[in-house]
Amino acid sequence: MTAMLLKLAFAGIRSRLLASTLTVTIAGAAAATIVLALEVRSTGVDPWQRTFAAANGAHVLGFVPSRADAAAIARLPGVSERADPVPLVRATLVTPRSTDPIQLAGSTGTSRVNRPVPTAGTAPGRRGIVLERSLAEALGVPVGARVVVRAGDRSARLPVLGTAISPGQARYPRSIPGLAWASDNVLARIEPDRSRWRWVEAVRLDNPSAAASFAGRAASRFPAGSFETWEEQRDSALLDSQPIQLIVTTFAILLLIVAFFVVSILVGARASQQRRVIGLLKAAGLTPRQVGAVFALESAALGLLATAVGFAFGMMLAPRLAAPSAETLLGSPSIAPNPWHVLIACCFVLPVLLAGALISSRRSARVTVAQAIRTGDASPPRALLARGLTRRFLPMTLAIGLKDLLARGHRAVLLGGAIALTGAVVVVALSLEATLNALPAGEVSDVPGGLPILVYTLNGVLLVITLTTLVAVALLAVRERIRDYGILKAIGLTPRQITSSAVSAHAALALVAALLAVPLGIALYLALYKLANGDTADAVLAPWPWLTLIPIVTPLLVVAAIGAPVLFATRIRTADALRLD
Repeated sequence: MTAMLLKLAFAGIRSRLLASTLTVTIAGAAAATIVLALEVRSTGVDPWQRTFAAANGAHVLGFVPSRADAAAIARLPGVSERADPVPLVRATLVTPRSTDPIQLAGSTGTSRVNRPVPTAGTAPGRRGIVLERSLAEALGVPVGARVVVRAGDRSARLPVLGTAISPGQARYPRSIPGLAWASDNVLARIEPDRSRWRWVEAVRLDNPSAAASFAGRAASRFPAGSFETWEEQRDSALLDSQPIQLIVTTFAILLLIVAFFVVSILVGARASQQRRVIGLLKAAGLTPRQVGAVFALESAALGLLATAVGFAFGMMLAPRLAAPSAETLLGSPSIAPNPWHVLIACCFVLPVLLAGALISSRRSARVTVAQAIRTGDASPPRALLARGLTRRFLPMTLAIGLKDLLARGHRAVLLGGAIALTGAVVVVALSLEATLNALPAGEVSDVPGGLPILVYTLNGVLLVITLTTLVAVALLAVRERIRDYGILKAIGLTPRQITSSAVSAHAALALVAALLAVPLGIALYLALYKLANGDTADAVLAPWPWLTLIPIVTPLLVVAAIGAPVLFATRIRTADALRLD
């Protein structure tokens, strides 16, 4: 039985190449975004491990108000190696471009634990400063330049001796204040009041997996301090992956929703066209569930192919998206394939495709054998809204097109939903661009450099998928209504009028969907901004002239997508159209 169902599922698949390609494309895009969300962080784990090893990183960092407390932390049970207490001073870095807060750490050059890893120049000297690499790159300060470091009413003009990285520091300005190192003599020049210094103690443990419990015990003994485990340092260093994960996860959800819409439309249309075949299958003994399985098996096979393709693309793109984190790490993000990520992608993609196939084919699978064989292709129901359009307040061509479109209300809703979601994503992309453009001149953005490109790329993919879906739906509609077009031509309508009726109806649907897309996109952007930043105080929405273009451009794109298939169909001779079954 299984072999027979598989044979039936893929019978005539060559005639459905457009639908199959569209299904693989959108499911593959959804799988790729899921893999990206999972992989973009893991690609930076190996470079972070190398940085942690080069720095002889601390399993626990303790930040306390006094040197005595820092020394006491090093004497706690479980410590295998410790560094000398390091002083910290909050200061301001003044460069020709900007004035920025920094945390200035003391450096003697003899630290054995959590030492800065040099990347350029020399170590901190008695008269100079070393900047954390991402801070120097963000502010455009080269090695050898001179900067002013100020704390309170005291300041010092210092040469930049070099750059370094630390395993616990996130990319500037994702992490503010920035980090720099200087000798204790420089710290004393800038802040002579040592009671204002804070201290950090870096310790390595006999059991690194016990870092969280060690930090908890230390926090109870030193309530005025704060403690950071090596796992928290790693999360901080890979902080740039969070906005990327948020964006690609959101796109994955949107693509899965659109995939459900598309599969529902395509499978529903196929089931409607093959209603007589379904009747014959039921007459041969297949149950409605087995008939539904015929459609589901094809969708599942296409979903597996799409997941494999999406996994390959996701693996290639993940290191590129994680590149900003390399500014604080040794080496570039590396590909870290994880077979579990393929399984996770399958667990999301396949249920969506199966649900779309089973739900859309259920109605055709439940008809009786006699009804299916007698009626052949299912006639669209006369929806209440479609009947209401027979009134005279609409032009004839538009009324005919809307009646035809809304007669299959389920398909119209799904198609409108796909258009609205695509428009909403355009609003998100435009608002992100507006937010970046609103930054004051000279201010460094904490948005990873590749994030806007990622948003525009995913938005372009979704737009292409939606337009292709429109072409596929137009071809399906033409095939279903070819006899009706012949009747309309027989009663006097010209090919131009018939084309106008179909195109204007879809344009009207696109206009309504685009109008809904604007508030939907604004709400989606504000929600994403709040998740990424905690509030929406600094969020900037796209200018209204930009947003106004969406309801204008969307119907034009729809007209361009479906105009050619409909025009081709209306050119068929009336006699040939009426003979088609």
